Amino acid sequence: MLNFCVVTSHKEISSSEITFLRSQLNAKRVDVLGSCGVQFQVGSETASEKLALESRKKIDINFITEDERSVHLLASDMDGTILEEECIDEIADLVGKGSEVRSITALAMNEGLNFEEALQRRLALLRGTELEVLEYCLSKKITIRPGAAVLFKTFKKHFGKTAILSGGFTYFSDHIQKELEADFSFANVLECKENRLTGKVLGTIVNAEKKTELMKQLIARQGKNSFNVVAVGDGNNDIRMISESGVGISFKGSHQLNLSAKHVLKNSDISAILYLLGLREEQFVY
Repeated sequence: MLNFCVVTSHKEISSSEITFLRSQLNAKRVDVLGSCGVQFQVGSETASEKLALESRKKIDINFITEDERSVHLLASDMDGTILEEECIDEIADLVGKGSEVRSITALAMNEGLNFEEALQRRLALLRGTELEVLEYCLSKKITIRPGAAVLFKTFKKHFGKTAILSGGFTYFSDHIQKELEADFSFANVLECKENRLTGKVLGTIVNAEKKTELMKQLIARQGKNSFNVVAVGDGNNDIRMISESGVGISFKGSHQLNLSAKHVLKNSDISAILYLLGLREEQFVY
């Protein structure tokens, strides 16, 4: 079985850095996949060098085998992952509840506050918000991360289906699904009455368990299992989905998620996932 060390960054990796890394990793072969991605064929014992190298340079180092690259589904979180923002925080800012809502978001992200409780507490603070505020938020405050569109379009061409599995809201995820041309999208449905939020959601809450269940259902439709899934997220609500996927990736994630995920991206844009899967930059779809 071939073992690869994939080094990525948000900026170009120089030839001198590649030479240094090849020496440190004792690599048998080097393939420059693109300006921001290099693949080294290594022995399995090389993984112990990872932290020392990452601490010296603003790069991400991840190890993957050839077999792990047999993937057929990309399952991605939305808020904070393919979006730069947390939508609920941005809504809260617009109605003067930003500090209160963000403090609860931080507890959910970093200190293990139960996701359902955190969601209910934050939505209660937004009760009465007019839908026009959500429209403004979507058009003016929400940003798709650089590389996200490339990731989704390229994955669809070379590997399989793409899905957004979000603990956020369909009001935003339906739009983002169209923008990224994703095959599937699941999120929470905001309850509205008389053009205002009631502070509640309709139906089953999309929490960590529901995300994982949806991921497994989607890949099973293709006659595969969770080993064949790339799952990516940034928060504690993504830990289970990422842990139970074949290629689980923490992207700019919480401390706890970084500890749980096999692959971590801190210094690269989200399209670096394509390098991890062995694609060359000329294969990317823009």
